[in-house]
This record gives sequence, C-alpha cells and structure tokens, in this order.
Amino acid sequence: MTSPGPQLDWLRAFLPLGGMEGDSWRPIGGGFLLLERPVAWLVTARSVLDGLEGRHLVTWVASQKGAGLLDVTDSQRQLGIDWIHHPTGLSATLFPIHESFSIKAFTETQCTRLRDLQPLQPSASVGCPYGADINAPHLSPAVHDGVISFVDARSGFLYSTAPLLPRNAGAPLLLASPYGGAVTLAGILLGNTMLGETDPRVLPVRLSRAICVDAVLELIRGEAAADQRHRATEKREANAEPGKERL
Repeated sequence: MTSPGPQLDWLRAFLPLGGMEGDSWRPIGGGFLLLERPVAWLVTARSVLDGLEGRHLVTWVASQKGAGLLDVTDSQRQLGIDWIHHPTGLSATLFPIHESFSIKAFTETQCTRLRDLQPLQPSASVGCPYGADINAPHLSPAVHDGVISFVDARSGFLYSTAPLLPRNAGAPLLLASPYGGAVTLAGILLGNTMLGETDPRVLPVRLSRAICVDAVLELIRGEAAADQRHRATEKREANAEPGKERL
C-alpha cells in the first residue's frame, strides 16, 4: 500500500467498514479513529451497526506489509467490550492497535468544536468510492470538497455541500481548505438530506448531514466509555503476552 505524504497523514485515520459474505468483504459504512490517550476509539454511525444484521464488523487496516482485514467484532470479544452509543446516532468502540499498523488517529487538538463552526467554512468529506470502475477499500480514500451550509447550534447537527459517498455513513466531515493548511475534524457524517421543490421537474438539492464532534467527545468521556476502558484494561492485564495486540 502506498502511504500518503506527511501532509495527508489524516487520511490514515479513516477506516472502511464492512461485513463478510462467504469469502467476500462487503462495504457497509465508514469510520475513523480518535485518540484519547492511552486508548484509541473507532467511531462510526449507529446505522452501520444496524446494517450488519448479525455479521461481524470487519475493516481494512493498513500495515507495514500492506493491507489486511481486521475483525473488529472478534477483537471486542477478546477484550470483553462492546459498542457504546450516543442518542444522536453515533457509536464508538475501543480499537486494538498493533505496532505493525500504519494508521493514524485524530486528537482533541485536531477537532473543531460546534461553537467555532460557521457557514461558508471550507469542508471536505472522506470515503471510499465503490462502483463498477473503483472498488479498492485498501487504497487511500477519496475526498470531496464543499462548504459548511448550516449549523444547528441547538441540536449539534451540521449540513455541508461536501457529499457523503454511498456506503460511507460514519465517515468524518472535515474542515479543510482546498489551498492547504490545517485539517480538523468537525463532525461525523450520518447521511444525506434531499431538499426538493414542489415542482417535480426541478432536481432536488443534496446536503450531507453530520453530528458535531462535540457529541463524540461527550460519548467517549461518559460512564459507558469509562466502563469499557476498565473492562479492556483488566482483560489485557490478565492475558498480557509479548506480541499481543494492545490498546
């Protein structure tokens, strides 16, 4: 796998999520990693988990030897943990980190809070392009630019002209200028909103819908998250062996 350059390291925080159908991996959504030392959280949309229908959640992870599949559900069972959920429609779980992984994670200093979001700020969506011509989740994800269209300060939801790609719910919405500069995490993409006219001959306008990063920080600092960290720590210490995965 070709790694992005230093200025694009944040692309490695994105993870394509899917399930196994026989020997085939099928995409179902996207997610990203958020670092809260000493652990990392995998964050996605609750709808992604609902779409699994009993299957294991499996992701592609870049490593020093290329890219391979990681069964997130198996890792959860080994650590004795589960998903935690936020009422706005996002979910998170502790993510196992191995020294061979070539991945990154956002930190709180790379997050733009709701109070600092304004319309017309340049934004970007990240996701894997799945189609007849492109279907390679182990490669670097695609990026689409736009602007923040509307911020609902009461609910914490954001709307952007940067589109959410199909089968990528749970992917990050970023603040990012097309001319370079710092890239920050603004929210989690949950879906698309179609704004139609009463006249059926007029094409509808599509906006992506996201929940602000404040909701993620609230979730991973709550009681449920503390319980998951405690469970994982106890399990890790009980089964500690050289070469084992660590959080």
